[in-house]
Amino acid sequence: MSPRETRARGRPPGTTGRAAVLTTAQVRQVFRVARARKQHADRAEAVFAMSVGLGLRAKELASLKWSDVYEADGRVRHVVHLKAAYTKGAKTRDVFVSSPALRRVLANYRERRGPWGPEPSRSPLFRSQKGGHMTAASVARFLTALYRDAGVPDATSHSGRRTLITGLAERGVDLKAIAEIAGHASVRTTAVYVEANPARLARILQEVSW
Repeated sequence: MSPRETRARGRPPGTTGRAAVLTTAQVRQVFRVARARKQHADRAEAVFAMSVGLGLRAKELASLKWSDVYEADGRVRHVVHLKAAYTKGAKTRDVFVSSPALRRVLANYRERRGPWGPEPSRSPLFRSQKGGHMTAASVARFLTALYRDAGVPDATSHSGRRTLITGLAERGVDLKAIAEIAGHASVRTTAVYVEANPARLARILQEVSW
């Protein structure tokens, strides 16, 4: 059996060959496991919250500095500006930290971790064991391990992003708005995330009646 066929057999129901979309119950379970960790619980909660709450990629999460997310007085910013160096395709975009739940997580993270280093405001938001920025690969491994501990072994670092995008579409948000949030250059890319979900298509057809 080929590696592709092996991955397909282990795929959760309702997803395609791309990263698994998490159910609401799975999202809650991941948060529970993150908060219960003996090490790096605050980082696990904040990384996952920004992944599933803002749809950030692993590279974007790894690149963030303290001052990107917090004002000088420690308040959580309402808008996080993602610099070109942070993003796929080197395109800047703004993400809106308007979710009360996400703002609470980030406020708690500030209280527990705080900026660190000779230039606190330029300190990495998520520090590696050596004190520098985590890499995109290490963020991806961190999230994958968190999902595995939460009993969602088929999820990847992209699952939070796909979960947000799919959830917005299922609540009726238009694709253009979702593409802006996700930082997609074209709504066609966004449509691939959403329309290829067989579980969503099944729910749509279930409502057909005569």
